[in-house]
Amino acid sequence: MELSLLHMSTIEQAHDLLNALGCYSAGADLMAGKAVFLVIRVNGLLPQAANILKQEMLAKGGEVAVPSGALRMEAGRVDCIVMGTLSQYARLADILKQQPFELSDLANQLKLLAGLAAAHPARSWFGPRGDVAIGGLVDCDLQPPGVHDHAANAVALAWNLLEQRSDFLVVMGSNISMVQDVAQRLVGTAACPVAAWVPNSQPITLAPGMPVIAQQGCGPPSNDGPVLAMCTDEGAADFIEELVSAGVGAERLFITAMLHHGPSDTVSGPLVLVGLPRLDAVLVRQQDIAMLSMSTRASVLTRLVDRGASVFITDAPRHVGELLDAIREDPWNSSPT
Repeated sequence: MELSLLHMSTIEQAHDLLNALGCYSAGADLMAGKAVFLVIRVNGLLPQAANILKQEMLAKGGEVAVPSGALRMEAGRVDCIVMGTLSQYARLADILKQQPFELSDLANQLKLLAGLAAAHPARSWFGPRGDVAIGGLVDCDLQPPGVHDHAANAVALAWNLLEQRSDFLVVMGSNISMVQDVAQRLVGTAACPVAAWVPNSQPITLAPGMPVIAQQGCGPPSNDGPVLAMCTDEGAADFIEELVSAGVGAERLFITAMLHHGPSDTVSGPLVLVGLPRLDAVLVRQQDIAMLSMSTRASVLTRLVDRGASVFITDAPRHVGELLDAIREDPWNSSPT
């Protein structure tokens, strides 16, 4: 007899495990949701809602940690920790939809969050290499003096980024026509996925299967490929819900954040926007990590990978790739030589 400890973080992992075990497919469908355990923090609940939430989750076999003041109805709004399997969350959401004290809204949020947390998009959208994809950031606003054909210069920059081990390209800039021109040239010549991005603008679809960058307040995309959802402020939850409602499935939705880091050589604060249901992709500019020591840069990327990030968009793909290689080879001493 031999024991081994397993951890199921996604519904796909649970399905694969049960199918490999030889279970009937119908049984695997029923059991997979019971194999994924999630812990979700809920902030700002009315004490009445907190008590109902606890009782309902207990009835499903889960648990909710509630402050003692809320149990005695002596507190204002409180924070709670909900613990349960994916199946328990689904049953809980069905019951909460019928409850007062803002619990019907909570039901929708829990259903969305649990579904996203238990599923991860396929990194293979961006190429077959390794478990991490690196996107080369082509900044069309970088226009060196003396260069007359700025579009051709941006295309040359893209080829340079591909030589630096980029798996795909993200063409960005403030000029929509130039960004589209450069991106379309690369779609026709570069043998890799290409996305076009104009900050604070509508999503740009280069081809049905190509990646699209969606931004808060700019509407959902219309493509069949991966969607990089750029989350920049506290409205990220509503933005993600909008994308899911528009038909962007969890398997092609990459929740994306920008690296936030100050000039100090520490990683004590939050690196990306907090409150995201999961983290799939991160924008890491050279200027964001230039002032950090090599070991601190590796520590930053380690924390992002631990959060679940598997796609990195950067203007320094070779350097980021070397750091990621070092992390995989030796997580205790991640500085590349």
